[in-house]
Amino acid sequence: MTTKNLVILAAAAAVLGGAAYYTSKSGSVKTPSLVGKKVLPAFELADVARVEIGGEKKLALASSETGWKVESLYGYPADVTKIRENLLKLQDLKVGQMATGTKIEKPAAVELKNSAGKAIASLQLGGTHNAKPRGQMAQFGGGGYPDGRYMLFEGKAVLVKDALDAFDGDPKKWVDTRICKVTASDVTAVTYAKGGETVKLARKDGKWNLEGLGEKEELDTSKTYSLDSALSYLDLTGIADPKRTEAELGFATGAVYTATLKNGTTYTAKTGAANGADRWFKVSAAFKPTGTNATENAKLEKAAKEFNDTVGKWTYSIASYSADNFFKARKDLVKAKEEPKKEEAKPATPAPAPAAKPAPAPAKPAPVPAAKPAPAPAKPAPKIESKPVAVKPAPAPAPAAKPAPAPAAKPAPAPAAKPAPAPAAKPAAPAQAPKPEAKK
Repeated sequence: MTTKNLVILAAAAAVLGGAAYYTSKSGSVKTPSLVGKKVLPAFELADVARVEIGGEKKLALASSETGWKVESLYGYPADVTKIRENLLKLQDLKVGQMATGTKIEKPAAVELKNSAGKAIASLQLGGTHNAKPRGQMAQFGGGGYPDGRYMLFEGKAVLVKDALDAFDGDPKKWVDTRICKVTASDVTAVTYAKGGETVKLARKDGKWNLEGLGEKEELDTSKTYSLDSALSYLDLTGIADPKRTEAELGFATGAVYTATLKNGTTYTAKTGAANGADRWFKVSAAFKPTGTNATENAKLEKAAKEFNDTVGKWTYSIASYSADNFFKARKDLVKAKEEPKKEEAKPATPAPAPAAKPAPAPAKPAPVPAAKPAPAPAKPAPKIESKPVAVKPAPAPAPAAKPAPAPAAKPAPAPAAKPAPAPAAKPAAPAQAPKPEAKK
């Protein structure tokens, strides 16, 4: 074969290969995305007569002539409202996104069946998807919250936009967990009994009183907060097997609590032995007429019977902190009476005198002219003794007469005001002795 022929054959092979590749590519069909598809086929809620949930916690609910029951909870009544809400979530469930790379090794099966036991729809659920923490939750190291659920759909892992937590097998997600709804303000009397001790309290005019208080005792009102509300917000945590006796559950040595309402209804609650972190509990109702209204009495009697048929027939498990409200010893409610403090006698405070009207201001006096200082008194003159003057005797002279001494000048009394200093006064001149008369 010549070189020319080899070149021609190689070119032909290349053309045929290209045509084959083009044909295969054009004939392939791209698989459509599953995002947005409904997970379950259309079904009517009225057709669902049974719900079965597998996985670690198996749960079965069934419809009967007396209503929906939780078969895995000893036939305890299911909450129809919760059943409807949970089934509506499945009815509208759609694929949110593909979960490529996610493995669902042990999916929990959920099946919806009709009254004939035929499956209407089924699911294969994986684990929950948690949203990433944001804001303060991320700042302080908080975890995310469930916002979706992984599941198998048409053999592939997908993510739906609902956590579907009710399908994890917890029966409390399908029942009404509230045991009692007694209005606290309607309770007029309470009794606690345990181990031979009985404590009775009654409420009158809104004030609790304890029976049998001593002279030096009084009710500790800070401990009465739960006397009337023990049955107001009581929730179950589980249900006991009806086959177990009260003795097995510890009720023989437990506490008994009685609450009497103003309409004549009495509730009797019993607490039993511990159930892990919880405690066993039973409650029943009775009615004793307090009025003469026959219609009202019949209504209340019927309500007590219905309570016993629906609630009183079960033994519940309740939280320990709730069980503590159903027993209080006398020492827990009584304290020593506080003696009134003796106050020291205080002097009587005189009544304030009436305010006197201010006297009118005196008239402004006219200015007084400054008084002139009185002249300074003359200093007393010094005492001067007069000396006799020698006179030459005349013949037969008469005896000389003795001169009288000059009287001392008396000082004037000093004025009250201190005068300004005045110049000193000159002393008075001494008096001259009288000359003797010449003899004629």
